[in-house]
Amino acid sequence: MYESRLERISLLSGVAAVVIMIIGILLFNFYEFLPPAEKLASFLQSNASSVYAGGYISSLSSFFLIWFAGSVRKILTENEGGTGHLSGIAYGGGIAAAVASGISFVGIFATGLRAGAPGGITAIGAVTMYDFWTQLSGQLFGIFMAVFISATAVIILRTGIMPAWFGWASLIVALGLLTPFAYAVLGFALLWLVVISIWLYMRSALLGESGEVTVPA
Repeated sequence: MYESRLERISLLSGVAAVVIMIIGILLFNFYEFLPPAEKLASFLQSNASSVYAGGYISSLSSFFLIWFAGSVRKILTENEGGTGHLSGIAYGGGIAAAVASGISFVGIFATGLRAGAPGGITAIGAVTMYDFWTQLSGQLFGIFMAVFISATAVIILRTGIMPAWFGWASLIVALGLLTPFAYAVLGFALLWLVVISIWLYMRSALLGESGEVTVPA
């Protein structure tokens, strides 16, 4: 089995996706649950530059999440064998999650631009865009991540590519993402991305050192 340095490093794209997403969220800094329309509009107009900067930065995380989904698919397919049915499902979930989060953060970017433009943003417009972001990033993103996580977890439990306890913990996270309280589990989904990203990278590095994976010059 041959693996290039780029393929190995690309396994850390999951960490990059999470870090970039969090940096952007911290920048636009509004996550009050169902804020009053007037309060939200006032906040957006007072913080327009940080809102659109944060939305833009967070949207870039979708690039790395798509890259990570492809990198994970390669490893899952090699270990699953057969038609790679579950690997394909995991990959589809990862891509869909990246698209959902990317669109939601582009919405934040557009909201910041509108809030900073002459005339600002209306209370109705602010609430509409805010609800659009929260439902895409808090609900739809969670559903797609549940697909990514659960399919990966089943392969982990079948093949032993990672410890069984991580596979079971992954299934619990995936189940939580399918409940009405998914927003409370999103942090664990992001942690899952970081853990599996680092774990697979370290596994790849160890295999390379043992000679099972050859890195071309």
